[in-house]
Parts: sequence; structure tokens; C-alpha cells
Amino acid sequence: MNEFIKILLSLSVSGALLLLFILGLKPLYRNRFSKRWQYYVWIIVALRFLLPFTPDTTIVGSLFEKFDTAAITNEIPTSPNVPVPVGTGNSKAEPIQTNREINDTAMREPFNIYVCLFFIWSALALVLFVRKITVYQGFIQYIKAGNKEVSDIKILNLLSDCEEKLNINTRVELSCNPLIASPMLIGFFRPRIILPVGELEDKELSYIFVHELTHYKQRDMFYKWLIQIVVCVHWFNPFVYLLEKEVNKSCELSCDEKAISILDEKAKREYGDTLISFLKSNNLYKSSLASVTLTEGAEQLKERLGAIMKFRKKSKVITAITAIFTVIVCVCFFVTGAYAAPSVANDMKTWKDSEILNEILTEDGVYYIFCDGAGEDDKPLSSVSAGSIKFVLVRKDSYTSIGPFDNMETLMEEVTEQCKYMKNLTEEEKGLVIETASRIVEANVEVSLSGITKKNEMTIYPKCIFPMSKGNVFYIEYGDSVSGTFHVGLIDENGEKLEAEITIWQEGDTASIEVNQDGSYYFYVEGFNDNAGWFNTTYDFIVSYK
Repeated sequence: MNEFIKILLSLSVSGALLLLFILGLKPLYRNRFSKRWQYYVWIIVALRFLLPFTPDTTIVGSLFEKFDTAAITNEIPTSPNVPVPVGTGNSKAEPIQTNREINDTAMREPFNIYVCLFFIWSALALVLFVRKITVYQGFIQYIKAGNKEVSDIKILNLLSDCEEKLNINTRVELSCNPLIASPMLIGFFRPRIILPVGELEDKELSYIFVHELTHYKQRDMFYKWLIQIVVCVHWFNPFVYLLEKEVNKSCELSCDEKAISILDEKAKREYGDTLISFLKSNNLYKSSLASVTLTEGAEQLKERLGAIMKFRKKSKVITAITAIFTVIVCVCFFVTGAYAAPSVANDMKTWKDSEILNEILTEDGVYYIFCDGAGEDDKPLSSVSAGSIKFVLVRKDSYTSIGPFDNMETLMEEVTEQCKYMKNLTEEEKGLVIETASRIVEANVEVSLSGITKKNEMTIYPKCIFPMSKGNVFYIEYGDSVSGTFHVGLIDENGEKLEAEITIWQEGDTASIEVNQDGSYYFYVEGFNDNAGWFNTTYDFIVSYK
């Protein structure tokens, strides 16, 4: 559920950003680009609201991929590598202190919240969609109640001529109805033009037929219902209602442009007069969901009449600029992107799944650790973004999620730090998680530890713990281009040191330390304790163990 909600929200944000981008540039193209282009460009926005197709890296996708990590990281205290003073004859490291604890609920999978959000969203989306279907059916029934077939041969021949002029081969029915005040087109697959009752001249009828047949040829009913699906899916987003308004307005402007493209100046005025004539009275019943009408209201008439009188065929330069702008909008479609669920992005995984323990199951970056007799039947549904990793400790009656983690190089220290403050984990369970993480690190990459140290001071890495057994070998490689003089090695939880033999380090130098007892060890760097020591010396060590 959580992945679905994140995909939905990311699509909503992405669609809104693309919508605002196009609206922001509207003053530049409103009177320059064709009305037809201004109508169909909104399809790209509608598809951005609906389709989760996205490249590997996008603006919105990256934002939502970091959501889980940010939610947990905000609750975890971050302790930098702390320099610990070392006194004469005292080889024990001082313990690292922290000032706050983590709320256990921050570590749990927010399953109930996502389920509640899903049911609220789906219920309201379903109610809204059913309501729109009901309105559509009610309107159709209302129209059928007053319909009367037109049998006048002269009018039918005029309609046939208009169909032929627009290359429409589908038969379009014609009716009149006393319940409407403006001509309209209804029907998806069986189109029907409905005229209001009254005397109409042949020219008026011709303009009406061309206008309504253009609606049919453009498949405007399908387009309008695509927008209604967007509205139902993203009912919580105010920008989809702005999209709906823009599409309805652009629909009529596009249709007018197509209808007058073959008319002279006089005929354009007559076409405009036809629009005005049907605004003298209001429809008794009006639904933009069920039909496309000749007039949508007086508020749009001024813009439509202005566009009619200013219509000019676009030059090749404007056509080229329009094409360039279309490419830019399509690029923005992909750049804004959306959150990609792990099931969509399995081919982009950057983590190597390795066999760790018999009681651990690996699925798409999620490591299920079974304990207390739990089995696969007790495994909860969980997922993680491509390139990240998460641990799920599964018990018979409950489970706890740890993560996600995005950086392999700091995996051990981040896992150790997070487990340290999780009160809902036993020490044994923490050990299982840390051991699993250590084997992932061992199977994948080495750990790079860098910083700066001073003479007579020691820097330890409390976040990076190495659980080792007797006989394990710890390897150290110096990677800094500047040589330095250091004591380096391992220190256990009791402050006992295992020191490397090398003290003067140059780039490429390596050393190894064999552990003589089981335990958890930390890496340390200590400034040399005589005059040979450098002050404020940088270092870069690469460490691993087997």
C-alpha cells in the first residue's frame, strides 16, 4: 500500500508541476500558437497525472525515493567522528554519549497509516466516478425523453454535405429537442446532433453542423472523459480542477478555429452571430460530461469571438517554434517523472544479493531475518527503492523494519547507530541485524574512513562496528596522497587495542591485524605521541576484514 500511495502522490506532484509550467508560459503562446495545439498539449499533462512511466533519475522520483530515509533519519542523532583525548598510561577509549532517544514508532513500517490513506482515497475516488457516471446517464435519459427525429430532407442533406466536407464516414443522427437551448453532440460511438426547437437558417445550420461534427472528429467526448478520470484519481489535488477548466475552454476554441479555417471575414462574423444567438436563453439542463455544445457560457464568448476575428493561418516560423516547444514539454514530462516502485525498477538494482544465513530471505533489496520460529508465512509485504536496502526482523506475531539505507560505504555505522536506539529490539535481535549488515558489506564493498587527526588525540568510529571472530583478519590500506604518522588499529568495547605495525603511512601501504578473540571492534586513528607527529594531519584508510 505504501508504494502505491507514494506513486499516486508523486504523479500528482509531477502533473501539477507540468501544469504550472505550461500555464506559466501561456502569455507567450496564447496569441501565437494554434488553438488546436493549446488544446491537445493538455493531454501530455493528463498522461503525466496517470502514467508512472519514468526514467531512472527524475526530480519528483528522487524526492519520493528519499521519503522513507528522511522520515527515519530525522529521528536518529548523528554523531560525527569524535576526537577522544588520550592520557598518559590510559589506553581506554571514552564512551560516546548521546542526548536523545528514538521514538520506536519511527522505526516501524507505517502500514496502518498507508492502508487508511488507501481506503480513504479509493472510497472517494469511487464515489466521485460513480457520481459522474450517474450524471451522464441521467442527462442521456433526460435528452431521450424529449428527442424527436428530424425528417426534413433539406436539413438532412445539409448535414450529409457537412459530413462529406469533413471526411466523416460514420452516420451521424439528427434530432430536435424542446428541453435544450443550444445545439449539442452526444454519444461516443453512435453520435447524435441535437438541435433546439425553432427556425434556423441554412447558414446557421451549416455552422452548427460543422462545429458539432468537428467535436466528433476530434473525439472530444473521449478527451473530456480522460480528464474526468484524472479528476477522480487525483480528487485531492486542486490543480486537476484547473486542468479540467483549461481543457473545456480550449476545446471550444480549438473547434472554432477548425470550423472557421475555410471561412472568409463575412462568414466569420456570421459564425460569431450564431454563437451569440444561442446565449439568449439558458439550458434547462446542462452537463459538460455528457455532451459537447455549441456554447459553454457567456463568460467564454468574448474570448471565442476575439479568437475568431483574429484568426490567421500560422507561418512556418510559428509552426517550427511550436514544434520546439512541444519537444520541451515532452522533455519536462520525463524530467519531472514519478516515483518508481521497486517492482518496476528491479533491473536497476545496484545491490548484490548474497547468501548470508539460512534463516534470511532476500527479495529486491529487502532482507527478511526470521527469528523465534517465524517462517515465510509470517513475512510481511515490504519493499525498498532501487539502490537501497532494508532489514525486516520477522517474528511469529510481529515484525520490525530497520532502514532503508542508501549508502553501502556507511551501511555498518548507520545500521549500528539505528539499532542502538531501538528499544523494541532485543540484544540478540540487534546482533542478527548487525551481523547481516556486516556480511553484506563484506560481500560487496570495502569501507573508506577518512578525516583529520592531531598529535596526542585519537579518533574512533563508534558508528562503524566490525563484529569479528577469533582468527578473522582485518585489512588496512592507506589511500591518502599525503603521507602521515599515525597509530591505527582496532579497539574493542573494553578499550583494548590491537595496533597495526606501521606508523609512518604512505599512499598504498597496507597492514593487517589478526583478531585473537570474538567481539565487536571499532577502527581508530591516533596522532603519534612524540615530536615526529604531524599537526592537523589528514588521512584516508580503506578497511575490510575476512
